[in-house]
Amino acid sequence: MVFIGRNAMVAMVIGVFIGLLIPPLATLMRPLLAPSVWLLLVISLLRVNTREGLAHLSKPRRLVLLLFSFLVILPIGMQGLLSLTPLPSGLIGAMVLTAGSSVLISTSTFALLMGLDGAMILLIMLGTTLLMPVTLPIVALGLLGLELEMSSWELMGRLVFLMGSAVILATLGRRVIGEARLKTQAEVLDGAAVVTLVIFAIAIMDGLAARLMAEPGYVLFVIAVSFMVYTGLIILMTATLATIVPQWGRRFQLSVGLASGARNLGVILAVMPANADPDMFLYFAAGQFPIYIMPAVLKPIMLRLVG
Repeated sequence: MVFIGRNAMVAMVIGVFIGLLIPPLATLMRPLLAPSVWLLLVISLLRVNTREGLAHLSKPRRLVLLLFSFLVILPIGMQGLLSLTPLPSGLIGAMVLTAGSSVLISTSTFALLMGLDGAMILLIMLGTTLLMPVTLPIVALGLLGLELEMSSWELMGRLVFLMGSAVILATLGRRVIGEARLKTQAEVLDGAAVVTLVIFAIAIMDGLAARLMAEPGYVLFVIAVSFMVYTGLIILMTATLATIVPQWGRRFQLSVGLASGARNLGVILAVMPANADPDMFLYFAAGQFPIYIMPAVLKPIMLRLVG
């Protein structure tokens, strides 16, 4: 487990390509998709130092503004922008859901490697994780009217159950196990998280290889779009903060920008109904590529920008 944890990026990329190259294995592991998302949430919440993030809660108004931007303004803006394009409705819906999802839990760890404010990103991640089960159904289904083959209440219930149970179990686990023991077992937890993530990566590739063979141009287009959404959200948020609140500083602006691009697609996929638009499943599978690849690409860029 320790070895796997230390080679996380390689293991995750291998998982994606195993799912692509061995479609029967991806199909076999598909039922493990939602359980792996839930287990990954539990392990990740056990692993993060929540006190470190809460210790930076010195400017609550700024945090509230950022959370509102992440969970409300960005998905509404995404819908407004994409409504002007001829893109398929399923693809638009997936991108709107992405813009309104919670921040990926691992983002704070990658941020530290980039010289960014990992503690602030951790705080934003915790806030979006707790609020997203309520805000996403209201914004996406209630205000924007996305078609997901389920009501906003059903989506809210699924998200609350998935994420709420993970938060409760992780909180109880921290108390029972103890902070000191969790720190000594950090690499073991990292290894367990990577194994779980590899299972998720293989399972999410189910159907992607077949569609790639049938519609190679379209699938490659969707993969390219997922990279554009990831980087576009980072650039948009960073540029907006640099223009409106330059006094917050470049390091803080880049940190928030990174968090705005790195969204948790797994939790949305885990609660999606089986009869949802196939383009949504395609986008969430394609969206794993920038999640795994972009941190390595961004690291030297961020280090140079932070100075």
